[in-house]
Amino acid sequence: MTTYSIAANHLKIISKYAVFRKLCMKRRVPVIGTKLGATNIPRIRRTMPSIYREMGENYFKRAYRMSYTSFRILFREIKQVLYEKLYKTEGKQGPSGRIPLASRLGIGLRYFAGGDPYDISISYGVSHTSVFDTVDAVVDAVNEHDNFKIMFPSDHDEQRRIAAEFQAKSKVGFSCCAGAIDGMLVWIHKPTKAECEKAKVDERKWFCSRKNKYGLNLQAICDSRKRFLDLSILFGGSSSDLISFESSPIRQKLEEPGFLADGLCLFGDNAYVNTDFMATPYTKSHREFCKLHDNYNFFHSQLRINIECAFGILCQRWGFLRKPAPKKYTIKKIIAFVSCLCRLHNFLINKNEMYSSSTLPPTPRDAYYLSCEGEVDMSEREDGDPLVPRDLSGGGEHFDDDTMRMRRSTVPSDMLPREQLMIDVSDSGFVRPKVRRRDGT
Repeated sequence: MTTYSIAANHLKIISKYAVFRKLCMKRRVPVIGTKLGATNIPRIRRTMPSIYREMGENYFKRAYRMSYTSFRILFREIKQVLYEKLYKTEGKQGPSGRIPLASRLGIGLRYFAGGDPYDISISYGVSHTSVFDTVDAVVDAVNEHDNFKIMFPSDHDEQRRIAAEFQAKSKVGFSCCAGAIDGMLVWIHKPTKAECEKAKVDERKWFCSRKNKYGLNLQAICDSRKRFLDLSILFGGSSSDLISFESSPIRQKLEEPGFLADGLCLFGDNAYVNTDFMATPYTKSHREFCKLHDNYNFFHSQLRINIECAFGILCQRWGFLRKPAPKKYTIKKIIAFVSCLCRLHNFLINKNEMYSSSTLPPTPRDAYYLSCEGEVDMSEREDGDPLVPRDLSGGGEHFDDDTMRMRRSTVPSDMLPREQLMIDVSDSGFVRPKVRRRDGT
């Protein structure tokens, strides 16, 4: 067959396709798409009011991880940014019409909650591609909104207010806690060679041997209401909490004189170093570990545990964090997702939805989808606090004191916040309560 005959056959196919397309449009039936053989599927768009009427408040809260009232407030906040990202430069509309803007937010929340993209596309009458385009737009809209910004307060009055709220929760009246800090693993698939080259690190740097997962190290500080005050994602899962914190921007600020109000510090676990701006527990390997140290550790844990509970609320509410991020997601995109979910976490706590929706179990369909993805278990706590993602939290123990820094510091080691807090517990006569076993002894 000559080149001329091949070209002639192609022209015949194209002309037949054009005639058939015009006929379909004239008879108002589903027409062939822009690509040969691709169908333009007619869909019925769903609106959020109709979905809410059919589901009711309880099931809506379970599926979208927030009440319908909070949903409407959130939509008003990011409505303009969503419009600019999705519709301002949108081309010709398809035969099914434009996707309602509020439904775009609903699609994003269902995806964050752990919903299957295929189920979401059917529920809303959108294409599978539109689901991911919508999710990206919602992430950008939340992250770019100034009202949702997460930044540790530099104002001393605000820092003291945070410390006063912690003091109200402390049985011994610790008044120096300006935030609780800990790390969590953001679970991802093994990064591609291109991602490793872009980050200029080997693929082993992403693997966390403690959790047997690839991931990113998330460092976060929260207040007594379990709102995030600071976030930092700079290292892969192989990095310890100590290294990730030492290189974070907040660590550099804490070194600056006058950044923290006088007498305030952060509360962290033994993954961190005991300094003048960080109070950590005593380890049993401490040379003088005794009953007084054990008493201090217990009451110190009462405030420090807030950050673990914050991670628990975050992961219980957003099932996206309990499974590995999709393979096609870049590291930069995953960081943007985590930041968005933490900002939504703060927004819902500000709307007094700390436990009302996060403690609800996911829908059975979402639970099945997450289990197929190998979701991590949420461990129960005996004190009634929210569930905690044990497989993602905890960075191991490291040093006890920053001996190198103590040589440069003018503050004696026996006058650090931890030592003063231990003395306050001892002078007040508080002791660790005896643990009752299940048999009553």
